[in-house]
Amino acid sequence: MVMKSEACPLLARSLGLLLSGACACGSGSLHPNDVAAGAGNSEEPHAGGSAGGAGSSSAGAGTSPAGASGSVGSAGTLAGGAPAAAGATADNTAGASPGGSPGVGGSSAGAGAAAAGTSGTPSVAGVSVITGTLEDGVAFHDDKGALLNAHGGGINRVGDTFYFSGEYFVYSASAPYETNNSFHGFSMYSSKDLLTWKFEKLILPQQASGELGPDRNGERPHIIKCPSSGEYVLYAHAASLDYQTDKEVVYATSATIDGDYEFRGALTNSSGVKAVHSDMSALVDGENNPYVITESGHVYKLSADCHSWLSDAAYGAMAGMESPTAFKAGDSYFWIMSNKTGYRANDNQYASAAAMTGPWTNRGLIAPMDAHTWISQSTFVLPVVGSVGTVYVYFGDHWQNADDQTGKTTGKNNSLATLVVQPLVIDGNKASMPKFYASWKLDIGKGTWSP
Repeated sequence: MVMKSEACPLLARSLGLLLSGACACGSGSLHPNDVAAGAGNSEEPHAGGSAGGAGSSSAGAGTSPAGASGSVGSAGTLAGGAPAAAGATADNTAGASPGGSPGVGGSSAGAGAAAAGTSGTPSVAGVSVITGTLEDGVAFHDDKGALLNAHGGGINRVGDTFYFSGEYFVYSASAPYETNNSFHGFSMYSSKDLLTWKFEKLILPQQASGELGPDRNGERPHIIKCPSSGEYVLYAHAASLDYQTDKEVVYATSATIDGDYEFRGALTNSSGVKAVHSDMSALVDGENNPYVITESGHVYKLSADCHSWLSDAAYGAMAGMESPTAFKAGDSYFWIMSNKTGYRANDNQYASAAAMTGPWTNRGLIAPMDAHTWISQSTFVLPVVGSVGTVYVYFGDHWQNADDQTGKTTGKNNSLATLVVQPLVIDGNKASMPKFYASWKLDIGKGTWSP
């Protein structure tokens, strides 16, 4: 992403959404409760992630949000008992079955397909209540009481356990901007309920030299399980401190999801050509084809061993956008993306297609205009497959949090950043987050959600 820490007010032109201006021109506050945007608030559980009325909005991009104010709230509670052991394995979550029980090896009984195979039906007792205000986001904490420090990453489900990997920041108030955002490592946390997290370790620390060595940036780690080998492959964006002199997609490998990842260097084709891009992600589609996707709509099809790329296609529907987040729901693939405004949130857009190879159609905004994607930047969508349906859970980085009220230090305190975690509404080839929920319930075992 482009690294600039400018402050700019969040416009409030519609929906009665009052986001505070954190610029020199004034200040204010945003109500922490639900903010409706033309969507009903049904008390019935939502199964399969689909619902009517999920239209698309204009593709116009918003400007920067105001800095948030207030204290960081709790991430949520678990109701109905502790989670029981589950029999599901879904290492890659590009797609999931919204209907029927999950199938084996990537097939399903409903519409859609699990990207890397789902075996059995998840069985988790209890309902996770996910809580976080619009100002503060969802503040997950680990078993030591520390704020979850995994940013710009993704989640893999293996058996009954969710593994969250992301950027690990170390912040010092006296350090310069570049030092606070330089690469320290990629962290991993584990959870049974998506609420209580255990810090596992740095699965890929800073290297002694090279693309992820000292005075380098490392971002957007995403892990897939390579379909042909069963090896876990972590892909990330590496760059010079100015993000322009040098940038490329790199990768590392491990025999297990939570192992020590061996850094392999830049991802290239057979001729040694790098994937020279910034923000990126990775996924396996419903046909077990592995891909790396990057900013500006590039789709890199990977080799069978997932160690190199075979082809590169760019799609105009995602041109000029960053923070790519792709997943499959039903018969459609979705791609959520952010405008390039650095760490300042904007109105994220999305595109959809019948296949990862397109054609892709830009569908407009994923959330109401000027809501700035509920003050977040897309990083991952997790399909939670259950016995009844599938919930598609949006994870966005809440870079501007309660510790950045002026906007002047945005991007310098990323170790304090929280998350925006919301259920997506899927309607055919359209997706949306029409309403913000300060608190909502996720039944992992059933694959349903309710306000």
